[in-house]
This record gives sequence, C-alpha cells and structure tokens, in this order.
Amino acid sequence: MLVALRKPRINVRVTGVGAQIVVQCLRKTYDSVQVSHEDETVDITTTAWWKKMQTVSHNGMALWAYRDNAGLTLDQLSKLSGIAVPHLSAMENGKRTIGVRSARKLAEALKVDYRLFL
Repeated sequence: MLVALRKPRINVRVTGVGAQIVVQCLRKTYDSVQVSHEDETVDITTTAWWKKMQTVSHNGMALWAYRDNAGLTLDQLSKLSGIAVPHLSAMENGKRTIGVRSARKLAEALKVDYRLFL
C-alpha cells in the first residue's frame, strides 16, 4: 500500500497487520491522504541516482555520517579512537583510506560494526 500526501508531500509505504490503523491516523491529521494498493517499488541499484552516488561516494562518507549521528566532533572521536584528528579528517574527506585496524578502532568508539567503514 502506498500513502501519498500533498502538503507536505510525503510518500509512505505501509505493510503488515497495522497498515489500516496507520492510514486512519494519517487521515485524521491530513485530509488529502491518497491510498494506492499498487506495488510501485523500483530496484534502487538501477536508478540514475544510485549510479551517480556510486561514482562520488567513499567510505569516509559513512564515517562522517556515523560520527555526526553520534554527536561527536573530530576531537572527541580522536580521543575515543586514538586516531589523530588530521587522519580522521582525511578519512572523512576520502583522501585517506580506512584500514582494518582503524575501522575496528572507529567502530568501537562509535559502537557500530567495523565493516561499515571498509
């Protein structure tokens, strides 16, 4: 089921036992809710956006995202991981690779799986 709202424009996919309850709640708040039962899913790896992101992304982007989500500065992550600030900055900017040893230190500091950075 696909639920679409016009203002603000939000597309939501709701499945499972509670789908109708969620739709009812949305209708109480937004009177312009439209429900579609068509399956309009697309394999993301076939989209132009995905192909573009593959060419411009690097592991440092994941490092930045997890550090930002943890609310840490480079200085704070440096103290937690034992990796120097300039090295962390270079990793986040894709100028330095993240090796297995560094990935393990970062993962421990950020409380995530180290393979996210490899």
